[in-house]
Amino acid sequence: MEPTGGGLADLNRPERSHSPGTDVGGENDEALAMFWYRDLLRSGTDSPEVDPDWGIHVNADALVEWAAGIATAMERDGVANAPTLSLDLAFIFGFDHCFFHHCVDAQVSLHMMRLYAAGQPLPDLRAENKECCEKLHDARNAPQWWFAIEEALANAHVARDPTRLGGLREAFLRYGILPQPLDGSRGPWALWEQAAMDEKAFKALSHMVWLQHLTGQTDPLGILPEIEMEIDEGGVDAAFNRLIDLIIEACEPQQPGEDGGKNHDWVADLYGVPRLHAFGGFNEGLFRRLDVPLWFHGGNGPDLIKRYDAQRGEWPYGTIERLYGHFRLSEVSGDWDDPFTSDDDEFELSP
Repeated sequence: MEPTGGGLADLNRPERSHSPGTDVGGENDEALAMFWYRDLLRSGTDSPEVDPDWGIHVNADALVEWAAGIATAMERDGVANAPTLSLDLAFIFGFDHCFFHHCVDAQVSLHMMRLYAAGQPLPDLRAENKECCEKLHDARNAPQWWFAIEEALANAHVARDPTRLGGLREAFLRYGILPQPLDGSRGPWALWEQAAMDEKAFKALSHMVWLQHLTGQTDPLGILPEIEMEIDEGGVDAAFNRLIDLIIEACEPQQPGEDGGKNHDWVADLYGVPRLHAFGGFNEGLFRRLDVPLWFHGGNGPDLIKRYDAQRGEWPYGTIERLYGHFRLSEVSGDWDDPFTSDDDEFELSP
């Protein structure tokens, strides 16, 4: 497939056959090791070029193997149809986690293209940030590793309440797909809880992700020294918990001379209420979920293509309904919101 030029104007849903030599390695977290998102734009170009392999990639063989382990745990719980439920539960989580990466990628890419349209050289913000995060993932050194904040937000995005998938949070937790909150062994992926439950936290962490892209720094707020001091005084668990609080505090309006957000970071709205002057959160992608290409790799790929083919009308709603139907009956969680209200968009999973 030839590269597409001219920015996003020619962007479309490609055929589901990846280019030769495409990487089949997923994210570092065990529950997402079979998923990865490939960015919209090619890296290292002088003008915007769409990557023909952009979208959500799945190592189908690794996913089937991972789901088999979940099925074993489900069978111990007496769950009927465990092989089917485990595969659907693992896939819907990874799919929506990666869709959040698309939300970030889409907004950063549009910002890059605005700069290019204004006559500036095309910045490589997305690729540079990914390189910084990959170094953190390779080293896994605490507390620096925790600054891969986008992963925390992607998990929070899935677990937010109320959302279509937020009601499955207890099932994700029970079977190890979603990390236990503040599980240091799973690094930034375990920092999801506060952002999922608190809109202010979600916005603050989104601001942090924007700053990381715009500055090229993993710690643009300069909070690492305080985190390291917290480790010395209170231990790793206390520091792990403190990281999110420090980011939130840094985004709060402060009096002159105090730590936290600077005066010029804030502007008053029409009602005189101070608002953080930032690029905003990541609640929408350039495309709806079902317009983002899905690429399956491995021998199990053809079967998964059939199972998760939006054209068949079964995916994703039939999958989610089955999951909710089972886990309501099994009382994994005592209180459930109906995720299928009449005002929901026909093709959208609520962000």
